[in-house]
Amino acid sequence: MSSISQVAQAMQHVLTTQAKHIERETGFVQRSTVQLDGPTFAQMTVFGWMDNPEASYPQLRHVAASLDVSVSTQAVEQRFGAPSAALLRELLQEAVGEVLCSEANVPELLGRFNGVYVQDGTIISLPPELKAEWRGCGGSTPEAGQSSLRVQVRLDLAQGGMQGPWLQEGRAAERSGEAHEAPLPEGCLYNVDGGYFTLAEMRAHGQAGCYWLTAAKAGTLLIDERGQCWDLVSFLQAQSGDEVDVQLYLGKRERLAVRLIAKRVSAQQAKQRRASATRSREGKPKGVQRPNERKRLAGDKRQRQRKQRKTGQARLQLLDWTILLTNVPQDRLSVDEALVLARCRWQIELCWKVWKQLGKLDTWRSAKPYRILTEIYAKLLGSVITHWVTLIECWQAPNRSLVKARQVVQWMAPVLALAVAGVVPLETMVQRTSHSMASGCTVNARRKKPAAYQLVDHPKLIRGFG
Repeated sequence: MSSISQVAQAMQHVLTTQAKHIERETGFVQRSTVQLDGPTFAQMTVFGWMDNPEASYPQLRHVAASLDVSVSTQAVEQRFGAPSAALLRELLQEAVGEVLCSEANVPELLGRFNGVYVQDGTIISLPPELKAEWRGCGGSTPEAGQSSLRVQVRLDLAQGGMQGPWLQEGRAAERSGEAHEAPLPEGCLYNVDGGYFTLAEMRAHGQAGCYWLTAAKAGTLLIDERGQCWDLVSFLQAQSGDEVDVQLYLGKRERLAVRLIAKRVSAQQAKQRRASATRSREGKPKGVQRPNERKRLAGDKRQRQRKQRKTGQARLQLLDWTILLTNVPQDRLSVDEALVLARCRWQIELCWKVWKQLGKLDTWRSAKPYRILTEIYAKLLGSVITHWVTLIECWQAPNRSLVKARQVVQWMAPVLALAVAGVVPLETMVQRTSHSMASGCTVNARRKKPAAYQLVDHPKLIRGFG
C-alpha cells in the first residue's frame, strides 16, 4: 500500500540511486569529474519539465543551479543525445517496477472485484531519424509512417495503482508485448475496448478466474440457445424492449458463452452519436514546436489536415444502443452497474488528456531526434511520479481531481527536486505536497486546465475516485 515513506523511497531510488548506478552503463557518464552526472541530469529534466512542460535549455539550467550544479546553457544542450535517451528510458523502466496504490476506502461496486483495471494506449509521432529504434505505424504523413511510439498504461480504479507506461513501436499491435503479457490478479475485472480481445483471449481470461467487460463490435456474430445465428444488428432489431440481458454464444466454432447487455438510448442521444460519428475533424499540429514559430507564421493560413470519419452502416444502426459483452454473472452485476463500469473506462482517456494537455507529452521545442526522445521519457517519468504523489490522499476524494493534483505537484516540482537531491528531508516535502493537494490550494490559474477526472453518477459509488 502507498504511504509517504514509500513514495519518498521510490523517488529517491529511481532518481538518485538507480540513476547513479546506470549512468556509466548507458554511456551517459564517461569520467568521474563531470558535473551533470546521471542523478543531476535526471532530476533536472524530470522536475524541470514537471514545473514547465515547455522549458527551454536556460530554464533547465536554472533547475540544475537549484541542485548546486553550475553549468552553462551550452553544456546542458550538449548533454542531450543517444546516451541521455538511454539513461531516461532505463529510469522509466525502473519506475514501472514500483508498485504503489492508495489506502483509501474502495467504493462498494468496485470492491466486488479484486481490482477494476482499465487499459489503453496512445501513439506519439517521432522524427523519421528514429525509425531504426521506433518503427512507425503508417498513416497519411511521412513522419508518422516512418517512426512513432506507442505508450500503454493500465490503471486500477479501485486503489489507483498504475502499471506501465509500457513502450512499443508504433506498428506493434495493442495486444502484444509487455502491456498484454502483464498478469492480472484472479477475481479482477478487466475493462478494456475490443482491440485488446480475441475470443481465445476472452476464454483464457475466464479460465484464469478473471472477469472482463468490453463494448461489442458491429460485426459480432451471436448464437442463441436454439443454435440460430444472428448478426448483432438483426438480433437487437428483433428485441421489443429497451433493455436486453441474455446469455448467448460468440463465434461459430469457438461457441464462447457470454452475457450480452444492451440498453436503448434516447432519440436525442442517438442523433448526437451519429453526428459525432460522421463529423470531420481538424487535425491540430503536434510534435516539433520551434521557438518563434507562431510569430513567423503570423498572418499566414496554416494548413491543417481535415479527417473525415468513415462509419459503416451497421455501426450507425447500432448507435441506438449501448452494447456490452461480459462474463460477469447477473447475480454479481446488474445492467445499470455494468453501464456504470463501462463509463468508468473514460478515466483512462482523461488520464491521457491530462498527460498531453498539462504535461505536453507530445509537444516539444527542439528538432533534434534524441533530445525529443529524452524529453518524452523524462515527461513520462514525471507523470509517473505525479501519480505516486496523488495516491497518498487524492485518489478517491471527490473534491481532489487528478488535474488539480497534477497542478499542485507541478507547482511543487522545484521543492521536490531539492528534496530528492538531499537538500531538505524528502518525506517532509512529499507530505507537504500531499497536504497542499488535500487543502485544494490554488496554483497558477493562467495555465490551461483540461476537464477534471469526472465522478461517475451512480448511487453504488458512494465516494468518487480521482
